[in-house]
Amino acid sequence: MAMSQKSCTLLLAVVAAVCIQVYQAHDFIGRCSCLSTIKFIRGNMSDFQVLEKRPGCDKTELIVTMNNPDNSTDKICINTEGRMANAFLKCWERINKNETRKMECIDRKRRAE
Repeated sequence: MAMSQKSCTLLLAVVAAVCIQVYQAHDFIGRCSCLSTIKFIRGNMSDFQVLEKRPGCDKTELIVTMNNPDNSTDKICINTEGRMANAFLKCWERINKNETRKMECIDRKRRAE
């Protein structure tokens, strides 16, 4: 039994829609990236990442990349209710979430220490 071209097109559209939904849900299946947080960090920070609220995680997360003396790196989650995190988040908003201007926020933190 052959399917008509119209039926095949409809079936293909449904399969594509289901695949898109599964792919989008894959990254956010009920999980936040930060299981635990700290209030304050000291040290040589090289980068940070702000994860906005999203499906599966109802809070904004701040992940900071720290350089260790042995040239390794650690990613640390900062409590977004603390003063340090608020300063980063305000700077992030001030630079309009521009990834290329992140160092402005890191340099501001270094001057404050």
